[in-house]
Amino acid sequence: MARTVKILMKTQVDKAKPSEKPYHLADGGGLYLLVKPSGVKTWQFNYYKPISKKRTYISLNNYPDFSLAQARSKREEFKALLAQNIDPQLYQQQETERQQQADNNTFAKIAAAWFEERKTRARFSEKTAADTWSMIERHIIPHFGELPITQITALMAINAFKPLQIRGTLETLKRAIQKMNEIMTYALHRGIIESNPIANIGKEFDSPTVTHMKAIQPEQLGEFLTALANANLTRTTRLLIQWQLLTMTRPAEAATARYSDINEKERIWTIYIQKGLKTTDEGREHKVTLSRQAIAVLHEVKKLSGGKTYLFPGIKNPSSHIDPQTANAAIKRIGYRGKLVAHGMRAIASTALNEARTPDGLRRFDKDLIEVALSHINNDDVRMAYLRAEYLPHRFDMLQWWGDYVEQAAQNAIPRFHLQVVNA
Repeated sequence: MARTVKILMKTQVDKAKPSEKPYHLADGGGLYLLVKPSGVKTWQFNYYKPISKKRTYISLNNYPDFSLAQARSKREEFKALLAQNIDPQLYQQQETERQQQADNNTFAKIAAAWFEERKTRARFSEKTAADTWSMIERHIIPHFGELPITQITALMAINAFKPLQIRGTLETLKRAIQKMNEIMTYALHRGIIESNPIANIGKEFDSPTVTHMKAIQPEQLGEFLTALANANLTRTTRLLIQWQLLTMTRPAEAATARYSDINEKERIWTIYIQKGLKTTDEGREHKVTLSRQAIAVLHEVKKLSGGKTYLFPGIKNPSSHIDPQTANAAIKRIGYRGKLVAHGMRAIASTALNEARTPDGLRRFDKDLIEVALSHINNDDVRMAYLRAEYLPHRFDMLQWWGDYVEQAAQNAIPRFHLQVVNA
């Protein structure tokens, strides 16, 4: 007949006195109170290991910090593990390690890991990377940096971002939520967290008003070119604006253009968008086909810059490139503040090309071909197909049509504005 163990009473535990040797007081079910000669009382759980069947004691915690009720609750937890053939001691060790790892995985640490990986992917230029990390350091790290990422809640994030809404900086708010979500998703996909608690917090805030890049209509291009020709600008600035207009590129791409990336014989300018993707070490390639008018501008630029590294050298530092905001500042100065920005010149080209028609009234240029020429890349198979070499002739034709359009607008504006025609 099995021996019946009388359960402990709190008074027994309180009154248990130390002796010369340590001894145990049993509570049943494997739970014991170890009373040491020093007077320290420690709860222990005694069991047989599931595999080796070796008898083992696990120390839980000291009494009275760990009460009799808590010790009994832990005993039941361990018995439930044993019923599943799980060793409680090993389970506790693993839980401790997991907790230590979770505590070490602070948001700042995970954010830094995300950033280092994200920098190697496309559409993340050095400037974009610097701006992104600066925003994270200003608006996210101060709130969550030292916190284990597993402890972040939706309410914490909402409270942290409320000041941005109150100040009316909604674009910054949108970016902060977006980047924090990217970091949390990064942690989720690596098993660091089990869910992303902030996935939908954007719904708690106002959305920024969508503003499009200021642009004029194609029929207003002649008037703009008149203002450009008559303005008191440096020749380099005027050529920069012409180059960007004719190549349909972004302001930063035009300002940072390198001679080494231009094959004048093939009439192709290769722009490496960002590091880390696709077919080259430099990054994804965007090939710009150069019209006769663009080549003419290139020749004029060479006379000024001497064909060194950059087409448009910096004013203060000729070994670097011109400031990407130069074209924007010039456009404002010639009377187009609030009407046109440098990036908006791409919209002029896009509108003109999309509206162009054949004598039969059909679209002259496929919309996907236009999008590729503008370096608007997505995962659509049709659009990606236009990147293949066999479509370059179509892109040459399109950019030449645009070059002729710009030249015609310039000639209609005033005779002195001249874009030299270079024979193909």
